[in-house]
Amino acid sequence: MIEFNATFLIAMLSFVIFILIMNSIFYKPILAIIRKRDEYINSNYEDSKRFADSAQEINTTRAAKLEQTQEKCRHEFKTVVDKIQSEAGEKIQAAKENSKVVIQSKKADLLSEEDALKNKVKDSVVKDLASSIVSKLTGIDTQIDNIDYEPISKVMD
Repeated sequence: MIEFNATFLIAMLSFVIFILIMNSIFYKPILAIIRKRDEYINSNYEDSKRFADSAQEINTTRAAKLEQTQEKCRHEFKTVVDKIQSEAGEKIQAAKENSKVVIQSKKADLLSEEDALKNKVKDSVVKDLASSIVSKLTGIDTQIDNIDYEPISKVMD
């Protein structure tokens, strides 16, 4: 069985002293180091969490600003395109009007030239032709001065 004698009490007392010495020399410094390490890890974890939240907020703000800028650019681009299309339409319309005026002017010029050429043909060719016909029929060179141009005009028109 178990005997309680002085050896047992000395062993017990030496064990308690050993525990106290170990606690003060070994366990307290190791526990302090472990506690500091936990505090360091926790503070770094909190810092990293705060930085991650800050980065997320910055990304959200950047995305919102980017979207606003893109929308503003789209709006400005559309405004410029609409303005340019409007100006192009106006220029095309002005060019059409100008070309109509030029075409009408050229038509009038061509009509006047046509009338002038008709009159020239009437005067020279018809007179020459009539004189030639009369000369061949009569055998005498004659100049015809009075010609009725109304039937000739009907034929030429």
